[in-house]
Amino acid sequence: MLRNIVGPPAREGDFYDREELIELIWERLETGNILLAAPRRFGKTSVMYRLIDHPRSGWKPVHVDAESIREPANFVIAILDALFADQQIRNFLVATWGKASKWVRGFIEDVEVTTPWDVGLKIKLKEKIQANWQEHGEELLRALRTFNKNNRLLIIIDELPVMLQLFHENNISSSDIRVFLFWFRKMRTDPKIGLTNCRFLTGGSIGIEHYLSKLNAAASFNDFEKMTLNELGSERGGDLLEKLLASRKISLSAKTKKEILNHVGAAIPYFIQVFVTEIGTELANRPGSLGPKRLEEVYQQRVLGASCKSYFEHYYDRLRHYEKGEELAAKALLKELALNHPKGIQRDHLYRCYRNTQGEKDTQEGFARLVSDLENDFYIRFIPEKGYFFASKILCDWWRRYYAF
Repeated sequence: MLRNIVGPPAREGDFYDREELIELIWERLETGNILLAAPRRFGKTSVMYRLIDHPRSGWKPVHVDAESIREPANFVIAILDALFADQQIRNFLVATWGKASKWVRGFIEDVEVTTPWDVGLKIKLKEKIQANWQEHGEELLRALRTFNKNNRLLIIIDELPVMLQLFHENNISSSDIRVFLFWFRKMRTDPKIGLTNCRFLTGGSIGIEHYLSKLNAAASFNDFEKMTLNELGSERGGDLLEKLLASRKISLSAKTKKEILNHVGAAIPYFIQVFVTEIGTELANRPGSLGPKRLEEVYQQRVLGASCKSYFEHYYDRLRHYEKGEELAAKALLKELALNHPKGIQRDHLYRCYRNTQGEKDTQEGFARLVSDLENDFYIRFIPEKGYFFASKILCDWWRRYYAF
């Protein structure tokens, strides 16, 4: 039975209904690399773990969490760490690469084939490779060319856009970040490297286009096909709600279940899970029936209340990574959209709001870029003939309560 788990990635029996997307991803990986784009809480990491837990025949996936990597040398170490986590790859690298590469010999001597790495070992390794991380990273990836000709490697890198953001916050210059991006592209595409048995799937909860554009490095990612993980449709959203309620032995009327989905809006699995969790808590504290009036109280006091604020706060906090002027303008546009809900706002109205915050800095080009960034970062969406809206109703309600004043 599907369990209602809020927070950790959904795996095995808790993974819900993305099998068509999984099949499409495997098909696209046959011909190239993939950028999986989705907001935080949409289930992107769950999809990545599904690829790892149930690989297609002929593939061997490894997972790299890039969310805390703050410099290029650590990226190389993180890939090596992920590769060594797989026993077969680890044995291969120890037997072949360790003999051929001088810089890694001492490292191989320090680590037992069957034991995990510790922090001290990673620090020691970083000291060895930091000055020449490009050369050493290339040696590592070149070594993979002869790994198991019957299996392709799939290197899954989660939250790569966040990693680039951390590079910037760690005072790595824009020019050095560009060097990293084009080095990484060379590793994937240069025939001289010859990494034909390897594909990369990377994902992020913020749009990478925003950073690549500012760095003038869009070409560094032009070998990735972008695939977007969307919300569930209304039918599947209703089916998920049914299964989650059943897992908690909660019985509700059809009208009440419809109201839950109306409150959530776009059927984002995470927000449906949060709502069901709060309903379960409410009924545990005060047993009884849950009609529309009480459901409204649960929504306003629990789901949108202070106790659930952490489920949404990321969407506000990450605007701080926009440049200061853009951050203020983005918050002004989102406030306007929240106050105007459920009606949409036309582009010229949003532009006037943008001009009010930017003053002399106002440009049509800057406005177009900001609106594009907000769409790519999953805050807003455009519906032809209706205008711009919050991408998520529940997020819009939360924004109106806490930040639209």
